[in-house]
Amino acid sequence: MRKLKNIIRNSGCLILFLAIFASIVITPSCKEEGGTDRIPVIHYLRVTDPALADSTFTDVSPGSMIVVVGENLDGVKKVYINNQEISFNANYGTSTSLIITVPSDEDFQLSGPNPDIPSELRIETDHGVATYPMHVLSPGPVISYISAFYPIYPGDEISLVGENFYEIKRIYFTKDSVEVTMPITDYQVSAEHDIVTFSAADVMKNGYIIMECYTSDASIEFVYDGPKPEITDISSTMPVVGSEVTIVGKNFINISEIRINDEITIPQEDIEVSESLNSATFTMPSAPTCSGTISVEAIGGTAEMGNFYPLENVIIDYDGKGGLDPNWSGANLGILVANTAEPPYTSTGNCTGMKGTIDSSTQWWWQQVLNKPVWPSSSVIQGNTRISELELQFECYLGEEMEGPVIQITMGEGNGEGVFALSGYVPVSAFTGKTEIGKWMQCSIPLESLVEENIWEDFIEGHDEVLNLYITYPNCPDDTDVEIYLDNFRIMPTQK
Repeated sequence: MRKLKNIIRNSGCLILFLAIFASIVITPSCKEEGGTDRIPVIHYLRVTDPALADSTFTDVSPGSMIVVVGENLDGVKKVYINNQEISFNANYGTSTSLIITVPSDEDFQLSGPNPDIPSELRIETDHGVATYPMHVLSPGPVISYISAFYPIYPGDEISLVGENFYEIKRIYFTKDSVEVTMPITDYQVSAEHDIVTFSAADVMKNGYIIMECYTSDASIEFVYDGPKPEITDISSTMPVVGSEVTIVGKNFINISEIRINDEITIPQEDIEVSESLNSATFTMPSAPTCSGTISVEAIGGTAEMGNFYPLENVIIDYDGKGGLDPNWSGANLGILVANTAEPPYTSTGNCTGMKGTIDSSTQWWWQQVLNKPVWPSSSVIQGNTRISELELQFECYLGEEMEGPVIQITMGEGNGEGVFALSGYVPVSAFTGKTEIGKWMQCSIPLESLVEENIWEDFIEGHDEVLNLYITYPNCPDDTDVEIYLDNFRIMPTQK
């Protein structure tokens, strides 16, 4: 009996030994096949430039390419940012790094507009998941203007109007833009994150309102009785009578009138001001007799812009200063005055134009405007003015789209010295950057694209008074209608 027990005891030990040995042989190493040592870990984020490898961060901008640095990052199956799956290139990954690009398309949701979205990077591999806090930055705030009834008294409602009012950290009023005079804590943000509303306090006289957001800061000057208006641009420096004129700037609050060269006054009822108070539109009632300034009178004062209706700079107006070359046929419409029944409907006195159809027989030299300009005197444009500082401006009306036809412009081709041409030109509004159809627009062409000289006096001394426009349509596939009207050519300082 004792012998049997010893056999069983020894056999049990042997079986236990064999079981342990088998588990060692058969069971893979944790380190090799996904145990705790194989859990993926993200240590930090850096830029792709190796020279800046020590620059780590947690805030990233949409569209940026970044390197995720960690351990066990091989075998990546999916990558998520803000809980949204993004595409990645597995070839850009190793066990210690993965290069990814943060999405920048408008469908990608940010935590700024959507605070319920986690600001997190998540990498899922075939052996585990790694997460890391990562904040994709929303666009920075922009305060466009203050909406209020002026003058502003304590308790009155104030609205900051702009865009990207995301993740606001604090808002405050300051008298010197440095020290916090008064924190603004009781405010409301619109659902579109473009308006912040609060009540004025006793201390708010003149100073600044600062908004600090997660991405960046924005500020705006605060003047309790109304900020001074500013003019930054205008649709034309010499608009055609009867056409719309738009002035852009800021603080066009309670405009009482617009004055033109101290001759013409546009009353309040004839002025349309944009909701954002940054543009004012009116119809040009008549042409002033002298050049000068255009001014906007608003609650905060007067804003002015010079060089309005610069008659001294005009080289062709078809009303006595320059015009069609008498030795050539010129435009096929000759000199005309607009009527209200057909294009161009309005004109400042005389203008010229071309109208008709380009076909295969006239595709190279369809029509032309041959002009005799009058160059401005040295008291208007000094002789040492650089050509790069000047531009040719003119008013243009297109009755038809110019899809195919183009214009070649020659300027100063006298004395048999050759033609300096701008080829393939299609009229574009200097104000909107688009080719406008059915309305007068100011076109502006850098003078250096039309002439060879560097200095104005060198140009006018070496060339005759010539400014010609030729309409062509090389390889015209089908009959194409063209309708164009021109007026008030002038040489002006380049608009900044």
